[in-house]
Amino acid sequence: MRPSLCVSLLLFLVTAVEVYGQAPTITSVSPSSAIAGTSVTINGNNFGTTQGSSTVTFNGVAGTPAAWTVSSISVPVPSGAKSGNIVVTVPSGGSASVPFTVTAYDEKAFEVLTGVGAVLAGVESTSYKVDTPNNALSQTNIGRKTIEILLGGGFILPWHWKGHWIENSFCGAPTTPDTLCRPGGDPDYKNYRPWEAFLSIRFAPASDQTINGFVVGGGYRITKYFSLLAGYSVTPVDEPTHGFRMAAADTVAANPNIFPYNNFNASDLLRNKPGAFDGFPLFLYNASGVTTTKIFPTSPIVTHYRSGVYFGVGIPLNLSSLLKPSSGK
Repeated sequence: MRPSLCVSLLLFLVTAVEVYGQAPTITSVSPSSAIAGTSVTINGNNFGTTQGSSTVTFNGVAGTPAAWTVSSISVPVPSGAKSGNIVVTVPSGGSASVPFTVTAYDEKAFEVLTGVGAVLAGVESTSYKVDTPNNALSQTNIGRKTIEILLGGGFILPWHWKGHWIENSFCGAPTTPDTLCRPGGDPDYKNYRPWEAFLSIRFAPASDQTINGFVVGGGYRITKYFSLLAGYSVTPVDEPTHGFRMAAADTVAANPNIFPYNNFNASDLLRNKPGAFDGFPLFLYNASGVTTTKIFPTSPIVTHYRSGVYFGVGIPLNLSSLLKPSSGK
């Protein structure tokens, strides 16, 4: 028998023993979850020296392996694949499977967040504006404990702590090795991560100051559609300057019987009590009426940033169709 023929026969016998003698086994998959297009390495035994007619599927969707050895397969997650089992099948009919999670682009890390809430702790304050036609201060918002709309971004944190009860409620333990959840369960809750950090702008549409500040904090995702939020809130407030407050309080104290000073309280002005400066004139009055002399020579208001504790609820907006990268890019 010719040597070349002997070598070919020997290789055939070795391959036959590998493929037909033992069923394939999978020991690990790295990573264990990924978006479509991500390369996945399947480690195990008895895959065969070459792919040949062997196949790899992701929950029934065929993948196209980039590399194949007896103990390792490298294959990108195919487009359209869903969470389920990776199955490696060899020509003998033997196969091996392992659960795998196909994630959306923004499912495990980032979500656009909307919601409602209010500042429930913080200093009561009033914003003012200069009412030019009347040459007076006019309040625009008294207090800040009003319902507001949130719009911002949430970043889902990697911890599963205190999330197992949610996972068990919506997903539960699989009844067979070929499933991720119990029958009828939602695989999005597998290894559920309830904690998130968020940053959001606050809107108050019913007020004179529509953009009402921002809030940064954390949230607990009771479900993938609903979160409880708490954070540190900052609100811009246009308030009377310290110099204007002192000048106004002195003027009222010195002229208690002259209109319109008889409508104001000097102590409230000095302490900047909420609403105390509403309608307060910018020009001096005497017994004959208004003069052309300003109470205070510079701007009567200054912007301060008031902090407080914010509580609210959040609802994620699914914009994955806009954020998900195109295949092949």
